[in-house]
Amino acid sequence: MWESPKQLVELREFYEGMIQNPSSYSDDEVVSKIEESFWGTNCWCFVEQSLSIIAPACLMRPHLTERLIRHPIEGMIAGGLTDFQDVIPQGIALAKKEYPYVEPTEEGRQWLLHDWPKLTNETKKVFEELWQELIEDE
Repeated sequence: MWESPKQLVELREFYEGMIQNPSSYSDDEVVSKIEESFWGTNCWCFVEQSLSIIAPACLMRPHLTERLIRHPIEGMIAGGLTDFQDVIPQGIALAKKEYPYVEPTEEGRQWLLHDWPKLTNETKKVFEELWQELIEDE
């Protein structure tokens, strides 16, 4: 899995290192490596990309989840999503999608199917924060 592009190969290796020695990586290193892995694309491809990229980290470090889900939710809002209740279905759809833009790892797919749906409160909070930021910028 994740044989290209270079960002995903490096992230895969980083995640493998985290699995082998989780305490050797700080939370800030994890977030920084994830954010370095994103590449420019359209907003809906970014949603799939970012959900696939963050899912393993959210599984290994659940306390970072609220911080990391900002990325895909921001992409959803940029793509025109206006109701926070539509956030969770996007992740579930990705986990079930036959040909995703970035395929989730098997662990990431399981996280999207089993843990992501339990994050209604967190996704609502992040969605509302991002929406408020958007309104204030107008």
